Amino acid sequence: MSSMFEQAALLALWAAVPLLVGVLLGLDRVLTARLQGRRGPSVLQSLRDLTKLLHKKGSYVNRSQVLFAYGALALQAAAALVLIMGSDVLTAFLLSGVGCFLMVMAALSVRSPYSHLGAQRELVQMMATEPVVMMVVLSLAYASGSFLGAEMEGMLVLALPLAAAAMVPVLLIRLEKSPYDIATAHSEIVSGPYVEFSGRGLGITKLAHWFELGVMFGILLLFFRLSDPALDLVVKGLVVLAVVLTTAVIDNTTARLTRWRMLRFSLTLCLGAVMLNLIVLYLVDSGVIL
Repeated sequence: MSSMFEQAALLALWAAVPLLVGVLLGLDRVLTARLQGRRGPSVLQSLRDLTKLLHKKGSYVNRSQVLFAYGALALQAAAALVLIMGSDVLTAFLLSGVGCFLMVMAALSVRSPYSHLGAQRELVQMMATEPVVMMVVLSLAYASGSFLGAEMEGMLVLALPLAAAAMVPVLLIRLEKSPYDIATAHSEIVSGPYVEFSGRGLGITKLAHWFELGVMFGILLLFFRLSDPALDLVVKGLVVLAVVLTTAVIDNTTARLTRWRMLRFSLTLCLGAVMLNLIVLYLVDSGVIL
């Protein structure tokens, strides 16, 4: 019976992922407004915006655009479900990656130069983040001895501090924040891969993106797990708030970099840090380093 209640609670958490991410994005908007000397909107404004979009009819350029968008949403939601249920983290990562690629295909399925340019930049962002997250997942699996999220126990951040730190630039990129708001640079290419979406279709793409962010935050939180449920929840909440605050500060104190500088930074510093952390951990486990 307890197992049934636990599964029901996990399913409820999965359903609440967009709500939680929407609140975090609303909090980010409030922090940004405060840093710029403005009052800003309500914390719930992002959820209100999404609700309005989903209630609008919208229009589509072609059927492929619709299929790719809904496919992206289905895969991102499935990735979040796999992660929340404590199943294979690598599977969740791969599902999320394919979901991101479907959004690129949706952008390429229309005849818009802005959409195509946004799709190309989205691919560069994927090239910058996917290898790093892949190595992070492999590091978590090596440190815990399993790819199952339910078996990744303890404060793995103590063994993998560099890998955990590398997730912050990844989240900065996936949150589309400066200096890495490459694909959706409003002053250059309007809304990038989302420019040809409107109404309900645009809402579907945002919902898919929110599930994707939920997966990225979920992978980060695997570094922090305590035996006490209440304390574990508090620690995870503090970690998420710290990341949101950090990304908001960076966003408002930096200018946009070129996509190639983003790629070099991610594949050298971030990926190198994760690999160095994994090598050191292996040497410690082998007894080479005491």
